[in-house]
Amino acid sequence: MGTALNALKMLDYFSSARPEIGLSHFARLSGLNKATALRHLRALEEYGLIEQNPMTKSYAIGPAALRLAALREIARPGIESARQKMQIAMQHVGESLHLSLLEKTGLQTALVVETTRHSVRVSLDPSEILPINATASGLCMLSFGPTSLMEDLDHNEQVRFTDATLIDPELIKERVAQISVSGWANSNGSYEEGVFGYAAPIFGIDQVALGTIAIAVPEGRATDDRLPSILSALHALSTDLTADFGGQLPDTFPTEFHP
Repeated sequence: MGTALNALKMLDYFSSARPEIGLSHFARLSGLNKATALRHLRALEEYGLIEQNPMTKSYAIGPAALRLAALREIARPGIESARQKMQIAMQHVGESLHLSLLEKTGLQTALVVETTRHSVRVSLDPSEILPINATASGLCMLSFGPTSLMEDLDHNEQVRFTDATLIDPELIKERVAQISVSGWANSNGSYEEGVFGYAAPIFGIDQVALGTIAIAVPEGRATDDRLPSILSALHALSTDLTADFGGQLPDTFPTEFHP
């Protein structure tokens, strides 16, 4: 099982910025020697999870991974429903939105809908892993997600991205306590300077957050008068997407968000 898991971990190194990776690069990224890395890659290739470019000898995501993704969407069509609702919300608030799902101790961006109203907008990488401590989505997940995430705060050093990033576990816990009451989280340039984020949880059937929905706003448009409409859209999305993913809101979750 350990060997299979180590091989599957190689898939984590692919991203939209790195769609193809060569053997030497895999070895550097994973810290493995080339022989071990090659053995893992051949196992993934055998099952179609990756494929090798015959010209460059680099590897890319294979057809089996795409088939599995399609099967999951057939079984749980939450993503497509979410896309439609996010498109409507984007037209209403005029800003970019992104849906993220919990992946180990980070958040995997699963869906991005960028605004078409403004030339200056927040662009997001659909394959990006968002840090728990530095984003509105991450703080929201700490507040409503598995308790193990909070427990990890005391054991893992948090990365600082900007001067506004929270890295002190006690300060993060204070913010989480506030978010647990309000139902929504915000970040003011704590992951990327000049970008404000607003996020709310998406709950699973166990009433524990499995992901988040967030609205990203350039600092110049993150004004107080816009906050009520942003929070109204965010609450509606949180409620609707929880239902789409087969989840259930906790009884204590706010019936509306307040600035």
